[in-house]
Amino acid sequence: MSRFAISSWSLDGLLNAGLPLDAVPAQMVQRGLRTLELCHFHLPSTEDADLQAFRQQLAAAGVELRSLLIDTGDIAAADPTLAAAELDKIQRWIAVAAALGAQQVRIAAGQQAPTPEVIERSAEHLRACAEVASSYGLRTITENWLRTGEQPADLLAILDKCNGKVGLCADTGNAEATPDKYATLAQLLPRASSVHFKARYRADGTVDDMDAQRCAELMHQAHFEGVITLIYADKHDEWAGIEQLRVVLEPLV
Repeated sequence: MSRFAISSWSLDGLLNAGLPLDAVPAQMVQRGLRTLELCHFHLPSTEDADLQAFRQQLAAAGVELRSLLIDTGDIAAADPTLAAAELDKIQRWIAVAAALGAQQVRIAAGQQAPTPEVIERSAEHLRACAEVASSYGLRTITENWLRTGEQPADLLAILDKCNGKVGLCADTGNAEATPDKYATLAQLLPRASSVHFKARYRADGTVDDMDAQRCAELMHQAHFEGVITLIYADKHDEWAGIEQLRVVLEPLV
């Protein structure tokens, strides 16, 4: 059985409506969830004392911080000055992840069209970020997300150039942007250590269970045994939406 996690993105509506981030760990535990991925922009403060306080709240609740999702920076930027600034920004967030006690950081492969030069630059900069993360004891992963790494062949080429230093999160929703969602997942899942599960929904708001079943079958075929993060994107009834995802997916994986 794979472990289920949630992303703070699944609670974005609640957090923007005033739910304090430090209330999230206890609310997770009430619902049987003990693994969190945190979007960097949901942190209300990066002051050392505030980071340590949230780390202690996670520990007290028994919630592990799986990943800091660094949703900023373009490591494939062509201009050297801009690229250096983007790398510096990302590396400062890596330090924040370490202070929070995260296990890993997720860094996007870039926002540029994936030419051979861009793929090479993306891999070079991902390796550099991974070295910084490793110095803090953190793993580094990337994801099929944003322009440079959206298509599976480009993303796998980047990973190959990272020489095993960078892992992969396969996002079922982001795979919708490719010509064949399931073919994309079939290519990515054998390399993935985590999955972001985003459901397809029917017109009546229920989860498309046939799509969920197909995604689960592909996970089985890839012998995937990692963390599955339930991603709920709507901005209402967030906890109910997360539970709906778990109820559909849990019997399948």
